[in-house]
Amino acid sequence: MPTQTPKLNVILGVSDEETPNLNKSNRYVGALMRRLAADPDKTFLITAKGLKRTSQSIPAVAIISHYMLHGALADEALGLDELYLVFLLILFVLVIDDHMDTRLDPRIHTVAEVQEYADRLLRCTTEGELDDDDAIIRYIARVTARLRAYPTFECYAEVYFQALTSMLDGMVSEFRNRDPSATDLDQYMRYAAHSVGTNIGLTASLVVLGDRSLADRTERLWVTLDIVASIIRFSNDIRSYEREIAEGKFSSLILAAQKFGIDLERVHESINQQDILRIIRALMIADVYDLKDCVTYLDSGGHFEAVIVNAVLGVVCLYEEADFHTLVLTAATPDAAT
Repeated sequence: MPTQTPKLNVILGVSDEETPNLNKSNRYVGALMRRLAADPDKTFLITAKGLKRTSQSIPAVAIISHYMLHGALADEALGLDELYLVFLLILFVLVIDDHMDTRLDPRIHTVAEVQEYADRLLRCTTEGELDDDDAIIRYIARVTARLRAYPTFECYAEVYFQALTSMLDGMVSEFRNRDPSATDLDQYMRYAAHSVGTNIGLTASLVVLGDRSLADRTERLWVTLDIVASIIRFSNDIRSYEREIAEGKFSSLILAAQKFGIDLERVHESINQQDILRIIRALMIADVYDLKDCVTYLDSGGHFEAVIVNAVLGVVCLYEEADFHTLVLTAATPDAAT
């Protein structure tokens, strides 16, 4: 009798009624988009709108940001200002990923140039240089400056900047390792998982929640963040597999084919694709069970565990039906937040 893959929400203890409705906008989505348009610092809007794929992703980023934090919002543990800040940071992940994918051409740009750009971005952000000539660097430096204004930032500054560093290192490694023969599945996951950038938004959530409970237990936090990043990377690769093959790129699915003896010349055959997808889904489900244990072990006593679960469930549900720049939302509800 065939086994059935368990549902993620069941593993993570979320009822079907509490799972995200990602196709329906809500008052917070409208409020976030209006806040972005009206922000006195036009760096954020201009940068996001200046990249086609990111511009198309803004509504999806808004709905994921809200779903991550909806419990804390309902309990008034934070407000729209804090939600907007987390939204800006998640949107930045789309910005830098879009830039790396579409503006940096390996036929023109060298790995050294990409590394130099990443180093400059990190230096300006950590040192608080808010007026760099590059709009993307200004974006992350200025949104980080807003995050610094929260008293809890100092508790997690090291985690936040390491999350940013790891994301950039992952993106540079992806740029370098465009040939699947240059890496293997385990090595790929070590850098590619971090390149999805989830750790930045989750760390920012801790800061804006004012949650100091994990400040002296960051090793537990890092284990959890690493597992979240791995789940999101597997989910992302399942969604983008066909596009990346067509573009001549590779992902965890191609590397899984290599690792488990599936002929790369035959990966386009339907039966082989289904075998690869089953392998990746099994790896992802194993990570979800590990995450369940880690969330229990964190024991912050606040909203953060729910934020982690919501982030994973929200993004995985998104990738099951679309991605950030192809998700279509219905109209916002009439009672739009101000």
